[in-house]
Amino acid sequence: MFSKRLLEIASLVPVHSTVVDVGCDHGLLDIYLTLHRNCKCTASDINENCLKSARENIKKYSLVDKIKVVKSDGLNDVKYNKTDYIIIAGMGTNTILRILENHDVENIIVQTNTDLFDFREAITDNYIIEDEIVVKEKGIYYVIMKLKKGYKNYKYEDYIVGPIIKQKDEYLEYRKFLLQKYTDIYNNIPASNINKKLEFRLIVKSIKKYC
Repeated sequence: MFSKRLLEIASLVPVHSTVVDVGCDHGLLDIYLTLHRNCKCTASDINENCLKSARENIKKYSLVDKIKVVKSDGLNDVKYNKTDYIIIAGMGTNTILRILENHDVENIIVQTNTDLFDFREAITDNYIIEDEIVVKEKGIYYVIMKLKKGYKNYKYEDYIVGPIIKQKDEYLEYRKFLLQKYTDIYNNIPASNINKKLEFRLIVKSIKKYC
């Protein structure tokens, strides 16, 4: 019932943490964190059907008195302390950045479904990437990041590959996947589009260093 991706997200949350799960969907992450990491969770979502599903699952596990369920557009209607762990998983980069805008939080665990380069580039203006986990589920790669408030100088290749991912041997298969993906894109760009060709040549070169 608990997917590999959910378990990997949970592994980045310290035990006894206070957690706000934004876009909780079915509430299973909150249930797992409560049962297995002794966390205090708030499950939030803007979708009533998701909240209904979350409440049903929370009731099934007899955790109604331990997990708070809140209807909220992102963090706007959720009470939290800036040291709480904010989890946002399964949304697009633009949506995640919008949710975090104007909110003072120190700890974020995030999994964006789109534009990893753009997300890393934008989020590292204010956050350090403390950890990254790559999960392959049903043939699809997912990248989960743990972020901490602060600043660090990152290289271009860190935005492409990931500052942690590029260092770990266990993620070689994922790096090879990225290399093939961007090589295919590069090869299909018309020679007349010189600027785009040069951009993706640099991307391919950056990834190749770690393969």
